[in-house]
Amino acid sequence: MVILTADIGNTNITLGIYENGRLKTVMRLKTERSRKPDEYGRDLLRILRERGISAENVEAFVIASVVPEVTLSLGAGASRSLGREPFLVDKEIRTGITIKTDAPEQVGADRIVNAAAAFRFYGGPCLVIDFGTATTYDVVTENGEFLGGIIAPGVKICAEALWGKTAKLPRVEIKKPDRIMGTNTVSSMQSGVFYGYLGEVEFFIRKLKEELGLDFTTIATGGLSNLFRDSTRAIDLFDEHLTLNGLYYLYQMNLPARCRQA
Repeated sequence: MVILTADIGNTNITLGIYENGRLKTVMRLKTERSRKPDEYGRDLLRILRERGISAENVEAFVIASVVPEVTLSLGAGASRSLGREPFLVDKEIRTGITIKTDAPEQVGADRIVNAAAAFRFYGGPCLVIDFGTATTYDVVTENGEFLGGIIAPGVKICAEALWGKTAKLPRVEIKKPDRIMGTNTVSSMQSGVFYGYLGEVEFFIRKLKEELGLDFTTIATGGLSNLFRDSTRAIDLFDEHLTLNGLYYLYQMNLPARCRQA
């Protein structure tokens, strides 16, 4: 059987297709708040058809979302096209962790999935850094307690603020420059964006360890995490598909309650 997973972010919807328990396909759709359920439904059927998968072979569609209106549209589209209600990650499901923040009901589904997956696959204490539209830092103790963390502007937001709020600075590719010393406008901007953001990441990791007194394992995930691979010793592991694997894991954990309505 096939299980579909969807991580609905502010910029992209990341889809994962699991066949016989293995992640076989990962693809991204643009997050569009104005799209109708039927449009999303047609997208899902097209994606399945291109991979030789019939809708009847899809056992479940698992969703974590930070965009409520897209959750509704995509969920309704999936229900109509796949003939089954999606499984939604929310505060009612079992996760294997305990949320110890001031307001547990306010913790985003993506952060819950990341924290649960990191604790399940790597143990605690751990810190998960998800490089997305926003960059989130989530701390889980050795006992599986989600303590909270940090929500910061993502690297693209920072870069866009640089060229969007200045008259003469151009839009540049976000990448690691050959050296920190820029010798022209483009390389100087790339250095400022890359190393400035990397410095922020390393500072947050160091301060969290000091403040909490925890020597945690740091796991990086998200679409932009590979930007910093091999550039810092502060990050121990890179797991690009942690969120998708977490969605699959949570579905398996909650099989008796898998038919939650969007």
